[in-house]
Amino acid sequence: MAKDDGGGFSKIAGGLSDLIKLLVDLDKDGGLPRTGRREKDGVVVEYTFGRRTADGSSDEAPAEEEASRPPPRTTAKRAPKRTDIEVVEPVTDEFDEADEAVFLFELPGVRRQDIRCLMDGDILLLDAKAGDRLYRKEVLVQAKLSGEAPQLKLHNGVLEVRLKKQA
Repeated sequence: MAKDDGGGFSKIAGGLSDLIKLLVDLDKDGGLPRTGRREKDGVVVEYTFGRRTADGSSDEAPAEEEASRPPPRTTAKRAPKRTDIEVVEPVTDEFDEADEAVFLFELPGVRRQDIRCLMDGDILLLDAKAGDRLYRKEVLVQAKLSGEAPQLKLHNGVLEVRLKKQA
């Protein structure tokens, strides 16, 4: 079969054509064995055939073939971990001052030790937890920053984050 660059469909059709030719060649070799593995032109085919009768019953493989087959693989499926944590994006205000970028985040019920705030390139990442609620926010910072760590102040559920700009 001539190969062309007509896209994925022609590759699929070519593969099916090669498979059919291989099955015809196997049948010409004096009948198909029930199971086997053949390689032709770089294509490896592993197969198992059973014979069906007119009444719909199947002719099963002999017991010795069954015993030589490896047991079927089973995969244990894990159920997703059930959590009752609510993820919330906090209300945010941004102020652009002359020498600082200031962000205010509303985080009711959050304690200072439960806040994680850091810079990743030009993105400010905020994670804070209060009971069964997780506050999470990513903010793109437009200003050129000095590279200093963010300064945090928490007062009455409002977190103030100050980022120094480059001089």
